[in-house]
Amino acid sequence: MKKHIFEDIILQNALNFTREVIEIFSDLLNKGMNITELAARIKELTDKLGREAIEAIIEELDRIIKEDKRRKEKWVVERKDKKRLTTILGDIEYERTYYKSKEDGRYTYLVDDALEIGRHDRIEKGVKIKLVENAIEESYERSSKKACPEELSKQTVLNAIREIGEVEVKREIKEKKEVRVLYIEADEDHVPLQEGRDETPRLVYIHEGREEKNGRNVLKNVYYKAYVGEKAEDIWIDVANYIEENYKEEKIEKIYIAGDGAPWIKEGLEWIVKSRFVLDRYHLNKYVLKATSKEPKYRDKIWRAINEGDKEGVKKVFDELIKAAEEEREKEKIKEARKYILNNWEGIKIYNEDKDVIGCSAEGHISHVFSARLSRNPLGWSREGLKLMAKLRVFSKNGGDLREVEWGKKKNINAGSYKLTKKQIKEAVRRVKTSTNEKINNITVLNIGKVTPIYRVLRALKYAQVI
Repeated sequence: MKKHIFEDIILQNALNFTREVIEIFSDLLNKGMNITELAARIKELTDKLGREAIEAIIEELDRIIKEDKRRKEKWVVERKDKKRLTTILGDIEYERTYYKSKEDGRYTYLVDDALEIGRHDRIEKGVKIKLVENAIEESYERSSKKACPEELSKQTVLNAIREIGEVEVKREIKEKKEVRVLYIEADEDHVPLQEGRDETPRLVYIHEGREEKNGRNVLKNVYYKAYVGEKAEDIWIDVANYIEENYKEEKIEKIYIAGDGAPWIKEGLEWIVKSRFVLDRYHLNKYVLKATSKEPKYRDKIWRAINEGDKEGVKKVFDELIKAAEEEREKEKIKEARKYILNNWEGIKIYNEDKDVIGCSAEGHISHVFSARLSRNPLGWSREGLKLMAKLRVFSKNGGDLREVEWGKKKNINAGSYKLTKKQIKEAVRRVKTSTNEKINNITVLNIGKVTPIYRVLRALKYAQVI
């Protein structure tokens, strides 16, 4: 790159941008276009301007590094190479210098190191973040189309997800909280795998009850956890650790574990101290409906006995139902419902005994957090992809920001190889400002006296001292 050509490039890009905006305006007046077409034309133009600016800035930084005396003491110039990189504005291509260290003989591109661009990176981190953020909510294919103007494959999306790995929001704990009652709710989804089987990702979330926000009841200080393939005891040890890390356990009087009564959920009673089981009313109602599908007149009788905490009354109604059933298949269905209700009786009668019980919303949460992305559409997940996506879903629901996550397992060994001094920065900025202002003053269109759209724009830039 020629000396101080940076200012020429930036200024020329600004002139081209101005001309093209005026051309778009002319097309609007002469040919007509709607707001969608106008926005698309302007976005294409601004993205192009952004790409050109990035390329010019990187090459100018490369020139500054190359001319620096400190660099010459430690690094020897080997050659110039081009690099193509996909950014959120589209593909850029720039030229940078390859160096060899005088100290240990390693090779690197110092400008790439300064900008945290990995040796083998083909896509910058901002694009990867967009890919993963989009993929949390929709398919890999749709995610790839929205991340940047360039066409990216579904495999590229999966690679970005693999690179970030299993993420979790770690809450900053200044002081453990004091609560009297704590609630844990749990459920699982059924997700088809590519190999033909189903996997059951499990969702556990801890909260402090309900509160009203904007006219809606929401869970207070809720925190979600996702598990795929873990044993029940490992799940509850992890939940117990979360409680110990975040709450003063000695101040907790009650902990409720709510769910559908599955063995893995009830195992939490063995690991969480002061805990009691609460049966999800959604599943209770499901079994009541199942038992009375052919004899709906018994439905109210069952509910009356349940609401009165009358276990013997429930048994009596089921005996009547079994006698009334004409088919053996129907009898088996009623017996199954009776077994479910009686086996979970402690989690049913607790509603009548304890005013702190608030029920369970696990069915709605499993649908919102998991099913909406993992199982609602006929997808076939790999085990790895399912686990990573389940973790990403709860990461998002917990308010996680992918920009704050350390991506990838490997660190750039050359990171920090070169840094500009404050003096260099100040001098570079001063030179660019001075040189650019001089070039604007010498632009013909500003000196011929004819008032044109470009004249107005450049004059505004000049006297407003934007640059």
